[in-house]
Amino acid sequence: MLFLSLVAVPLMRQDSDPLTAQRGFISLARRFRTLVWSALFILVVTGSVLLGNVINFQAPLTSWPPVVFTKLILVFLLAVVSFSHDRIMAQKVRTLKSMAASELSAGEKLLLRLSPLLGRLTLLLGLGVLLSAVIMVRS
Repeated sequence: MLFLSLVAVPLMRQDSDPLTAQRGFISLARRFRTLVWSALFILVVTGSVLLGNVINFQAPLTSWPPVVFTKLILVFLLAVVSFSHDRIMAQKVRTLKSMAASELSAGEKLLLRLSPLLGRLTLLLGLGVLLSAVIMVRS
């Protein structure tokens, strides 16, 4: 996520041919797709196993530390946003980018504007998960 947002996007914007840059970015993003989903899977599995070190499952939910709930919500949001960005929006955006701007409706233009922001949101959510993990370990 970080590589695509901070390195690949600025490099692709420097390309003089937008269509070639788009194809290059899609190719690069597809290569990282497996890595990203594997990392998210490992995050969920190891987090589930290690959660017992932080909380007592016999205790009521109200006694759990707030940072645990924060991290669980962030991981859930990360998975939902990543899935919707990768599997739902990417297909639509790819189709819309091949169309002329005059053919697009207002909603489709909005979708084209929001798509990069959704990708950056996954980056922020990932950093939030990391920060909540650090806080959880340190408290």
